Amino acid sequence: MKNASLLVVFNLITHLIFSQIQPIGSWRNHLSFSKIISVDTFNNKIIAGSNNGYFLFDPLKNEITTRTSINGLSDVSIRVFSKQPNGTNFLVAYENGNIDIINNGVTRNLPDIFLSKLTPEKTINAISWYNNLAFLSTNFGVVVVNPSKFEVVDTYFPSSIGGLIGVYQVAIVGSKIYAATENGIFSANYLPATLHDFRTWSPEWTPFPNNYITSILQWGEALIAKRGDSLYSKIYDNWNLFYPSNKTIHGITTSGNNLFVAETLNQVGNILSFTMPTSKPQFIQSLSITKANSIISDGANLWIADDSNGLIKINNGAEQKIIPNGPAGIAKGLADFQKDVIAIPASEANAVNNSFINNQVYVFKEDQWKSYTPKIFSSLSSHADFNSVAIDPSSTTLYVGTLGTGLLSIDKDNKFNSFGAIKGGLQVDRSSLTSCKIGGLSFDNEMNLWMTNPNTDAPVVVKKKDGGWNNFIIPFSIEKNMLSKILVDSENRKWISTSNGKGLICFDDNNTIDQKNDDRWRYFLQGTGQGNLPSSNVLSMAEDQSGAIWVGTDRGIGIIQCGADLFSAAKCDASLPVVQQDNFAGLLLANEVVNDIKVDGADRKWVATKNGVWLLSADGQKVVYRFTNTNSKLLSNQVFSIVVHATTGEVFFMTAAGICSFRSTATRALEEIKKPFVFPNPVPSGYTGAIAIKELPNNAWVKITELDGRLVYQTRSLGGQAIWNGKNYKGERVNSGAYLIIVSNQDNTDQVAGKIFFIK
Repeated sequence: MKNASLLVVFNLITHLIFSQIQPIGSWRNHLSFSKIISVDTFNNKIIAGSNNGYFLFDPLKNEITTRTSINGLSDVSIRVFSKQPNGTNFLVAYENGNIDIINNGVTRNLPDIFLSKLTPEKTINAISWYNNLAFLSTNFGVVVVNPSKFEVVDTYFPSSIGGLIGVYQVAIVGSKIYAATENGIFSANYLPATLHDFRTWSPEWTPFPNNYITSILQWGEALIAKRGDSLYSKIYDNWNLFYPSNKTIHGITTSGNNLFVAETLNQVGNILSFTMPTSKPQFIQSLSITKANSIISDGANLWIADDSNGLIKINNGAEQKIIPNGPAGIAKGLADFQKDVIAIPASEANAVNNSFINNQVYVFKEDQWKSYTPKIFSSLSSHADFNSVAIDPSSTTLYVGTLGTGLLSIDKDNKFNSFGAIKGGLQVDRSSLTSCKIGGLSFDNEMNLWMTNPNTDAPVVVKKKDGGWNNFIIPFSIEKNMLSKILVDSENRKWISTSNGKGLICFDDNNTIDQKNDDRWRYFLQGTGQGNLPSSNVLSMAEDQSGAIWVGTDRGIGIIQCGADLFSAAKCDASLPVVQQDNFAGLLLANEVVNDIKVDGADRKWVATKNGVWLLSADGQKVVYRFTNTNSKLLSNQVFSIVVHATTGEVFFMTAAGICSFRSTATRALEEIKKPFVFPNPVPSGYTGAIAIKELPNNAWVKITELDGRLVYQTRSLGGQAIWNGKNYKGERVNSGAYLIIVSNQDNTDQVAGKIFFIK
């Protein structure tokens, strides 16, 4: 109970840090710190590195400070994180070979390996230190970096014939340097001026096969080498079997005089602590340890970087987990937003096969993430991958579609309820009688839950508000009835995509679910007269504020706006809009794979693709924003889905490298005019960002005046929010003082006023 309460404290601190309203135009990351790859001490704090960033934990203040690509790092996807022993430098090596050097909180990028033309393979496997130099073991050799001078000092190719060679790790013991390579251990006298010459290196003789040595390190006067699940030691030129394990040795590390050996068996980890080569080890076991990637001792506590349980502290048998708040993993599914709650499944929305590793869903509420995973809720371990979600607007009960175990509901008290095959409702997969798959979920205006049930005889299913079920046979020949996503529009019509490139279906039950003789169906494909979609491979759908349906395909976007002619094939085809960008005009995103489309409070369209994100004007004819991972803080150009937080205007992007968000300029408009909310207020001295005036009606007039009524600035709201840059109509920064904000609706029949205080 004590440990649990401490974890709550840490999460609360993180909440206080991040729950502040984000400035307009700012980014933030929502990343998992469950996997910690490195742990060390720094200025009486604990520093923990993960694949997504690092955090500093202050044990005295119980404070967590996180650093990611938003606030301190220059790249994403960390492979190695290492601190200089007895120094202040940190090296961060990324998957692409890029390097950051951090000193006293200041980050400098060293892109030499990343930009090198030597080889396309630039993986950095490990970092070792000697005489304040960092030895980077890479897939092409050893790169020596002087972090104090921010420069690459040398490159070594330890082999018998020279040339590029994969190096796993380097260690320096006494007067010799050792390199564990793909061809075994090579050694040389440590004479830096000669090591770039491969002829100074020679194969290390060992009494055991000199291959598959994946880790070596210096421990006092000994060299320790890991081969498979056995450890060997070399002391004074003598090799000996040091420790054979009957478990899987996950890793070895040193801290002070201790050698720590991390073992795992059946996903349960333990640690052996050796104080000298001839001593018996201390056995350290904890239910929290899965795989220990790094271990240090600060004298009183043992700190463990665990592969899935974050940073673990052990003190005299008592243990606690320290994990900054965030989703537990990567989210690839289609998100839903209702009542200020966001839910995102882990599996891809267009996935058709189950792996039993993505049976997770992440919920964002009140600026905190909550993860539903089998590790946290053991009853979820029997469920298939989660690929779709829908939040009941009336109760905020979360419904989750799976790729094999039917439908799952999660209420506000974390109670789970499963729904499988039932007569007249969900059916089992025709190719696997033990599998019940759902492709997509969506609520209609009457709180009936609609879903697709692919590869069944009646693949459109509804769970009615009263708890009853019904299903529908589609009147079209689609291979295996492979239906995927479903969208219920404002007229209660169901728009259904296929997962095998067979077009788009529109279904209208005329609000008579149990009466099927009045149902209407329409099938949209590529080609004039058949629906005129840009492609029959439909990947996404969205309804805008005018009722038009925007259809995303693997070849751009089509717009369906047919009114009463919707079910007339002769009269209703999708239009293919032309967009203007950089003095060129062309079909809307004609060469892009459109994974998702979302509409914000100003009726603008956010579009997720494999090449980043677009924000399009309401009519789709102009590009407002174009975000990539090179021109913005977008984590990855591979964007699976988007969700717009209608209240705050924050737009969340689910990418291949994790979740990030951007505070946009548009929020959901209010129906009635009321006193506006202004942020920041007061405006501090030196603030140059956008000032948000929110909780407005759509397209409202917003006037900034001095107290005597003289006009300073005038604009109109985008959705429910207007933006002011703090300048008057001449472009001059306004003086310190109080200003009136007068808001009126479009026809000026109603208005309210508020105040903003400005400190120049």
